Amino acid sequence: MESLENPLVQILLWLVAAAAAFWILAPGVMYLLRKSRYWIDVSENPADAEPDGRDRKYAARFREFVALGFRAAGKIDEHGRFMNPMLWSWHSGGTRFVASPDGKTFVGFHRVGGGNPLRTTAHSTFEEGGLIMTASRGTPTPTNAEAGGNYKYEAVGDAQADELLAMHARRTEEFARARRLTVKAATMRDIAAEDEKHTRLMMPKMKLGQLGSVVISLFLMPAAMTAAMMASERLEPAAPLIFCGCAALYALVRWSILPSRIPMMVRMAVMGAGLFIPSMWAINLTMPEQSVGRALDRMDAKVGSVDPARAAERSARMVDWIVKQGRTSCKALLPRLENAATKPQTRAVAHDALVRLQGSDLGATRAAWEAWCAEVTRPKQ
Repeated sequence: MESLENPLVQILLWLVAAAAAFWILAPGVMYLLRKSRYWIDVSENPADAEPDGRDRKYAARFREFVALGFRAAGKIDEHGRFMNPMLWSWHSGGTRFVASPDGKTFVGFHRVGGGNPLRTTAHSTFEEGGLIMTASRGTPTPTNAEAGGNYKYEAVGDAQADELLAMHARRTEEFARARRLTVKAATMRDIAAEDEKHTRLMMPKMKLGQLGSVVISLFLMPAAMTAAMMASERLEPAAPLIFCGCAALYALVRWSILPSRIPMMVRMAVMGAGLFIPSMWAINLTMPEQSVGRALDRMDAKVGSVDPARAAERSARMVDWIVKQGRTSCKALLPRLENAATKPQTRAVAHDALVRLQGSDLGATRAAWEAWCAEVTRPKQ
């Protein structure tokens, strides 16, 4: 704790804590101010859809559709800024497309966050506007979160290329007949335009802010508790370090839940370990014995630097605060009674606090208090 009281260390830690708070809170503020932005980049270059040797699963899937007469069509890259309270920016990683010979069916391939599984989605659009999608290994969409109108998305399980195309053709025919729509022989840009419209319709219904707000609370709640504890000088020197710890906790949970190439099970295991260790440290940090011990150490260090006129008032406040921590704090007080390194003023505070906690004065020696302290700190059966 002595190193934490170094002014230079305090300045550096507060700068890090302030930068971390800005990194965490700024996207949420921009999201609440409705400064989110979404846009797409469209490539009609067939080479952008061809396998590049880095994804064997995609290469195999691509060959399945080419064998059925499809051709490489291009690529769509989605981008966003402040899309939810956790994200400064977002990039989809790109969706590569192949198209049927008649242009009435486009099939897109993408990985969420670059991770597994590879998702395959058949697209068809209409002369009247609209888009129907059939996604293999897609994410089910609740009925109340559908885009509506001439837009339809349906997730299905694992399907081979021919099975997915058959399901999509059947659903497209039923959807078009029910709404009197005509399937369009589309271009890559037609598909991209309708896909963008569908995404914009879905965004308000996806409630992107809810999860982000919960995760941000992992930083805000302990940070607010730390700020409250600073008022009582319980954690004043350690406060910026605790703020940094709160930011690290947020970063860990954020990394664990956002899509990534790293398998979810691995991320969850890392998060579990990352949450357990700081939790044990935080519990230990806030135990009455530890808190009182640190407070008395600081008092010892400041004896002589405090105005004598205020020393008595400061000692009285310290005794009052120790009493509020409960009887278990006696374990931190007893060593101060006979420790030669303890300053007389601090020793007097420890003795006065023991008298208040026990209700009577058992003496000035450690031995006089040990039986009582052992009794009040014994775990309840």
